[in-house]
Amino acid sequence: MELKTSQPLFVRSGQPRVMGNVPPKNPNFTGRESLLAAVEAQLRSDETAAVLPHALHGMGGVGKSQLAIEYIYRHSHEYNVIWWIPAERESLVLGALVDLARALNLDVGPQANTAVPAVREALRTGRPYDNWLLVFDNAEDIESVRAYFPTGGPGKIIVTSRNRDWERVAAPLTVNVFEREESIALLQRRARDLSTEDADRLAEALGDLPLAIEQGGAWHAATGMPVSEYLHLLEQRRPGILELDPSPDYPISVAAAWNISLDQLAASNPAARQLLEICSCMAPEPIPLSMLRGTRNVDITPELDPVLRDPVLLARATRDLSKLSLIKLDHKNGTLHIHRLMQAVLAAGIDESRTRDLRRAAHVLLASAKPGAPAAPDQWPAYQALLPHVMASGAVRTSDPWGRELIASIVLYLYFWGAHTAGAEMAQEAWDAWRAGASEEDPQVLQMGKHLAFLLLQTGEVEKALELNETVLEISRRRSIAEEELIDSMTQMAGALRYKGDFTAARELDMEADSRARDLFGPEEPPTLLAAHSYGVSLRASGRFAQARELDEETVRQWDTLYGPTNGLTLNTMNGLAIDIRENGDYPAARVMQEETYRIYRTVFGEDNASTIRAARNLAVCRRRDASLQEASDLTEETLERFTLRYGSDYPDTLACAVNATVDRRLRGEFDSSRELGEKTLERYRATLGARHAYALITMTNLAATLRALGDVDGAEALDLEASGMYREVLGELHPFTLTGSLGLANNHYARLDFDAARVVDEELLPKFVRSCGSHHPLTLACRANLALDLRGLHRIQEADELNSEAIEGFTRVLGPDHPWLVAARLHQRIECDIAPMPL
Repeated sequence: MELKTSQPLFVRSGQPRVMGNVPPKNPNFTGRESLLAAVEAQLRSDETAAVLPHALHGMGGVGKSQLAIEYIYRHSHEYNVIWWIPAERESLVLGALVDLARALNLDVGPQANTAVPAVREALRTGRPYDNWLLVFDNAEDIESVRAYFPTGGPGKIIVTSRNRDWERVAAPLTVNVFEREESIALLQRRARDLSTEDADRLAEALGDLPLAIEQGGAWHAATGMPVSEYLHLLEQRRPGILELDPSPDYPISVAAAWNISLDQLAASNPAARQLLEICSCMAPEPIPLSMLRGTRNVDITPELDPVLRDPVLLARATRDLSKLSLIKLDHKNGTLHIHRLMQAVLAAGIDESRTRDLRRAAHVLLASAKPGAPAAPDQWPAYQALLPHVMASGAVRTSDPWGRELIASIVLYLYFWGAHTAGAEMAQEAWDAWRAGASEEDPQVLQMGKHLAFLLLQTGEVEKALELNETVLEISRRRSIAEEELIDSMTQMAGALRYKGDFTAARELDMEADSRARDLFGPEEPPTLLAAHSYGVSLRASGRFAQARELDEETVRQWDTLYGPTNGLTLNTMNGLAIDIRENGDYPAARVMQEETYRIYRTVFGEDNASTIRAARNLAVCRRRDASLQEASDLTEETLERFTLRYGSDYPDTLACAVNATVDRRLRGEFDSSRELGEKTLERYRATLGARHAYALITMTNLAATLRALGDVDGAEALDLEASGMYREVLGELHPFTLTGSLGLANNHYARLDFDAARVVDEELLPKFVRSCGSHHPLTLACRANLALDLRGLHRIQEADELNSEAIEGFTRVLGPDHPWLVAARLHQRIECDIAPMPL
């Protein structure tokens, strides 16, 4: 096909504004002009707004990826954004898109579940850059990869794949072996002294397969061996290769060519050969050279150990591998790359015992390269670079303690990075494998069980998490298990119980764990403070806010002393302490504290960090309670959008924020929107946590207030009656949530002008509020003000005035001068109280 000239997609001199992850240009790229023209024509023909992929199909070794790389470098000036996305595994796609979000300067954090949706939206809208090109390389799983395509947008997509099913969804372009002229040109480019006749004979023997041609040319250039001798070696190896596998997934020509190089390498540099075999256990993705350079103290083989301990010898080994085209070195990014077909060739010639030894060696190298704290965003790129090799090498099933420590860190990294499902899957595989190969009492096995249970909670599998925590706790109570392991298992179990909604059982377990920790470690050690924090959460969930506040104040002091005021552990407990103060009735103080906590989170952790967003959710409630309704509502809506974008609509944090938004919209007068959101949230809570969970009941209470505002008193009463009965069963008679929910019953009676029925409810509630919250708590004062209205409706004016005066006096002391509840009491208006879900 003749290459035709045509108008470029976008005329501009220079390079794209954003270009990344693209492999280095192949300086020996030869031919393929008709295919390159076909790629260009297919991309040009797509005039619609929808982004349709254009798949480059072909068997391994035909140069699909090389064709895409060459197209990029020839046409880079025509695009604003070019990004290369390794697509063999979903985690690689996520990592590449997170990198793209950073390159586009999107206002998102480094977490995958924030950055990836933001990138897709930016590409769809063409902001900040239009005219983009994405290349999804080695995309075998069609549905998984397509899920990450931008929906529409001013850009193009190229897919390289061996899966011909892409033809169903993309305009296919079949890539075949070289034309003979292309083979000869490449061979003579690699080996300049090669005659056309010899190049033709060599190309014939290698089947014109580009990968084999490159290998043969590299061999001739490196050794100068006569072509006739090389062809004889190829013929000698063909029968043996055919015996290895009657249906090999690699071409015979490339296997034979590589085996010649491998035999020579085994004789001239056995350490390099061993290094290559170990790398064959890794993923066919860039391997960080730093992983090999940090191995001075490892013991693998007598030949390889000196190489790994000497940077000069290591550089020589990788250079020998590169010279023979057995690997590709990317000096710019400090990585080496081994072709997946090379991996297959090596695997075919190694027995099972040797394979196990190589995998163990790979696990040693990976473990020695373990990055720092998995919660630290600056360490995430290093974890992302190791992740595909950990998965491909089977390191998740290792029995080595250091290797298992790496797996535990990667599981935690996946959680903090936002890939919760991937983290749960890895934790599940590790838990199953480690239990099968070691005692269930092994500390690392128990710890992985707890990691898995925690991630199952994050993915909504509460019952499965609870069952797993029960198993781990039962094992941890055995005499052979260290006390500190038992304490940790107890706090993990308490967390699962809170998700289930059994706050009382969680509080009792946390109380035991807190007591044990204080006896074992003393009051100032981190394990004690972790147990104390969990106990504070359970006290808060149980409605014991004063006790929680006292405990959390001491815990914050100790965290601050140990790690400082900006540490995540300090801030986490401070976030809880602000809730304690708020629910104890000191709304102004709670807001002041949470404003500062949120400021620190934003400064230290960033705007889009998950913990920052959770702090924002809490701050929005503190603002609402302190009468800053517009500020509260704006922050709630912003936070709801962030949670929804990051986690979806069914995630616990999203649901809790939606409950708050239901209240804020009612207070803004957006009653229909409030009702719609409240109904959807109630349905989702019932589906995820169950109809009897306290947070489903809270949603019912807040939704009932919206229905009353809309005049649907019957609907409100139905919700309040159902919720009030379950509140008592689930939380108890005196829990502040139970009492607040019952205020709605009185409000329904009052809305019907049944003042006596409202009085009966409010008179019963008032002493309970005094007992549970105190006589000066805003909720107690709200009940007193509402009871005054009941009495006024019954013409008991003197009693009503006395109660109202007491309420106004109390509100004046504890609330701001313009607080809606104080204003309502002065104007003799009904007060509606709301409930905010708290972190579990």
